[in-house]
Amino acid sequence: MSQPNVRTAIAADLDGLVSSCAALFAEDAAERDHLRNAAWPATHGAEWCTGLLADPNALVLVATTGDEEVVGHLIGGFRPPSEMWTASRAELVSMYVRPAVRGGGAGGRLIDGFVAWARDRGAARLEVNAYAANENALRLYERHGFRRHSVQLVADAP
Repeated sequence: MSQPNVRTAIAADLDGLVSSCAALFAEDAAERDHLRNAAWPATHGAEWCTGLLADPNALVLVATTGDEEVVGHLIGGFRPPSEMWTASRAELVSMYVRPAVRGGGAGGRLIDGFVAWARDRGAARLEVNAYAANENALRLYERHGFRRHSVQLVADAP
């Protein structure tokens, strides 16, 4: 299989995008956080993604095969300065690449697209959250210049 193309998502990608989000939830969030609703993408994913495609402060990229099948995605958001934040920030909200195409650079190209988008908007900081147990994702983000900045500690209520 040739390496996927990375491009901005369009409305015709909606089903594949929702499927990619659902795969991320199933593989990552639902496995690592028992409070996550693994069915959320099936119930709310199409509405969420449709809103993102129309949001000027959102980036939605897809990785596609030669026949335009969506095999990965990246969703980013831009936050302008505010009373609390002195500079703009861009957050990498969600990213997934199907296992069959991992290791060939699609994830890196998705991240590069996010970095360029954030830079074009003047973001002073790029942010991403990943589960501590997702060592592959952490390594990928670190290879692309992200560094560990804060630590979130959690405890289930007794």
